[in-house]
Amino acid sequence: MSEKRRTSALALVRSSRKAQISVTLLTVVFTLTTVLLLNLKTIHVEMDGKVQSITTLRSTVGSALEHSKLEIYEEDIIEPSRDTLVSKGLKIKIIPSVPVQLTVDGETFTGRTAAPTVGEALEDLSERFGLNLKVTDEVNLEREEKLSTNAHLEVRRAVPIKIIADGEEINTYMAPRTVKEALDKLEITLNEKDKVSLPLNRVIKEKDEIKVTRVEEKLETVRNAIPYKTIAQPANFPVGLPDRVVTKGVNGEHEQVIKITLEDGEEVSREIIRQKVVKAPVDRVVSRGSQTTVSRGGQTFNFKRAYQMRATAYTGGGRTATGAPARRGVIAVDPRVIPLGSKVYVEGYGDAVALDTGGAIKGNRVDIYLDSESACYSWGVRSVIVYVK
Repeated sequence: MSEKRRTSALALVRSSRKAQISVTLLTVVFTLTTVLLLNLKTIHVEMDGKVQSITTLRSTVGSALEHSKLEIYEEDIIEPSRDTLVSKGLKIKIIPSVPVQLTVDGETFTGRTAAPTVGEALEDLSERFGLNLKVTDEVNLEREEKLSTNAHLEVRRAVPIKIIADGEEINTYMAPRTVKEALDKLEITLNEKDKVSLPLNRVIKEKDEIKVTRVEEKLETVRNAIPYKTIAQPANFPVGLPDRVVTKGVNGEHEQVIKITLEDGEEVSREIIRQKVVKAPVDRVVSRGSQTTVSRGGQTFNFKRAYQMRATAYTGGGRTATGAPARRGVIAVDPRVIPLGSKVYVEGYGDAVALDTGGAIKGNRVDIYLDSESACYSWGVRSVIVYVK
């Protein structure tokens, strides 16, 4: 009997312990559930124009997104930032990145970027890959163009060059290409004769200077006079006297077609293409005195040459320029025409010697000496022939 009672008591004790354990477990579960429910937060994520609500126990935005079912990349732009603490109802905006391929001077890089335009994407990728790309570098797409998924960006690094053409100096940057392609890019058209300082097929290099010289050729017709020649025919009158015209001379006319070459507007050469005589000249024919012997004043004498001169007279005695006494038979001359000391014959006066000069006696002028003022007045001013013996 006592044995049965002991067994019943043990059963009661065991049943009581199970109950206690169950209660404890329920309490823990309740407590944990309560804690979870208290820390559970719902956040709202906007991406690609759509909003999704996410319930999370994570404390930061980055951790919450990482453990969500959203496809998030490191390059995506998240606002607010990834280290922001999560709060109930927090609104998060994700600007997703897109995959792109970037080729720089033949070397290819693959990555992602959230930049909206080609230009901003290049800045982003340049910084991340350490490429040091510049805004002057050439790109296959417009920098303002919206960036598309899987875009292939091709960049050619530009170098500084100088181009001088049409009076302008252009300092610019350009990716390596031939001189001809560089000029075409700047819309500088070459004409057939133009000169370029560098070969057109040469690939441009840093600090190259390309000078375009505009070459123009034009034809010009020029007419020039052909001077007539003078033909002298010997005539029977004193040598030295003015020629007597038999036939008047007439200039001819000569025509030339000239090619004029201009470089940047400046004439550099002339070349005669063709020429012809339009009108032949007519020679001037004159009679020229050849007589060196004459008979004057009852005498015949030889002379070197004769001059047609304007003759005046003077008197008063004294000494001449050569120191000889002034007397009849002395004349004043211009020594540049008749040397002093020359023996002469003056028509209407007779033999004389050139021994004097005078301030007014210049060129074809002589001043004859007479013995009185009345004789001088009577002589006046005459045109005479003076024969130099």
